[in-house]
Amino acid sequence: MVDRPPPASAPAPTPPTGPARAQVVVNGAVRVVVAGQPLPDLLAELGLRPGSVVVERNGVALIPSELTGIRLADGDTLEIVRAVAGG
Repeated sequence: MVDRPPPASAPAPTPPTGPARAQVVVNGAVRVVVAGQPLPDLLAELGLRPGSVVVERNGVALIPSELTGIRLADGDTLEIVRAVAGG
């Protein structure tokens, strides 16, 4: 009979490192972003220019000058509408 040591327990998983994440809803779709991400950065990721859209955050319409100061947080809900000229 061979005497074997008991199996070693698996090491505890290392928690992921890196920036904290936030879950936001953009026009009804869930999106994971870096917590504190500036709103203009998200708009750029979506291929949008801040001056060409109207943004509502958590039910409050934002004026264009407010966009640069907005940092995304977990649970934010955004409605983004493209401004279209013409008729």
